[in-house]
Amino acid sequence: MQVLEREGRVCSVVGLCLLRSARSGAGSPPTRSGGHVATAGRARALFLAFFVALALSLSPQCAFAQAATAGAQPGGADRATPQQSSQYDFAPGEICPFCTITPQYPEGEVGLHWHRHWSRVGTWEYVTLPVLAAASVGLQFIPPDQDSNWTRPVLFDGAVRDALRLGSPGARGTAKTISDVLLIGSFVQPYLVDTFFVSWWGRKAPLVAWQMFVINSQAYALTVVLNAATKRLTSRARPWASSCEAEPTAEGCGGGQQFTSFYSGHAAVTATGAGLLCAHHTQLSLYRNPLLDTGTCLAAVLGTAVTGAMRIAADNHWASDVIVGHFMGYLSGYLLPTLLYYKEFRTTPHEDEPPPSDAPVFALLPMITDKSAQAMLVGSF
Repeated sequence: MQVLEREGRVCSVVGLCLLRSARSGAGSPPTRSGGHVATAGRARALFLAFFVALALSLSPQCAFAQAATAGAQPGGADRATPQQSSQYDFAPGEICPFCTITPQYPEGEVGLHWHRHWSRVGTWEYVTLPVLAAASVGLQFIPPDQDSNWTRPVLFDGAVRDALRLGSPGARGTAKTISDVLLIGSFVQPYLVDTFFVSWWGRKAPLVAWQMFVINSQAYALTVVLNAATKRLTSRARPWASSCEAEPTAEGCGGGQQFTSFYSGHAAVTATGAGLLCAHHTQLSLYRNPLLDTGTCLAAVLGTAVTGAMRIAADNHWASDVIVGHFMGYLSGYLLPTLLYYKEFRTTPHEDEPPPSDAPVFALLPMITDKSAQAMLVGSF
């Protein structure tokens, strides 16, 4: 019930944001920025698109919360008790205590499977995913601003740029290439390796693979939509944008791409991939090895950090662009899937929990006074 109540509050917050944004945008006059006229109607549309994308991802879980609340009442089916969650020690052939007996599984489920106390993707995801995909494509047809008043660094941006920016154009190009490779890798690991090779082909768990595939797609689509909308709302100049004044025909100048700095899409997408890997590997024992599962999560987080550093070294983003990108990516990739589908935060999967032990536990405590030194043996039996 606590998780369901949290989901209800999330839905309420999103609805309130949509209402406020609609009210605040009404009647706003056109504004001028550096000679470029941007109508308030366009800003309102992008602002609403930002929150509608978030609402599309959360709405199915609001409906689920209402249905699951009824199912959690006495008589509801397929609900695990809290006592079960601390008793599950996975082993090949051992029946999962979370999974009730059904006609399809008359003796219970074994192996890699989607626990019945988790939410499953359904009709709403199948409807909203194409909508989010269409929105991400449609936003690309809205050209960025050709001018911007947000050209100055904020907070520690200038100091970090001075420390990390590479001096030669060739070195900056190499840093950009590294960030592009890491961006591609952030898709390959969650989609190709974990979903298809490990879950579907290796572990013979197509249902788990499908759940992961849809959750991954939803997270990435949400990240892309929010990032594209924010870039067009803020129109922040990239660190190198000032060079376009002296050389307007230089690569990247023109077309408004020099005013799409906030926030970093590379940082957001790689953080989404890392968040998904951490969410899946802390809930599912995909590699059947705690060190490998935990190591995959940590390696992905490290790769995300390197990506952000390379974007600053290549002079494509300010440090604040990267930090916000990381935050938004982890929000889409880790926080939302964990809250909406897995429903609890974990550091190791259920399958990796050690069984409770009845063996006695002892501890030796030193006791030192002015006149003597003693030791006391305490324990549980």
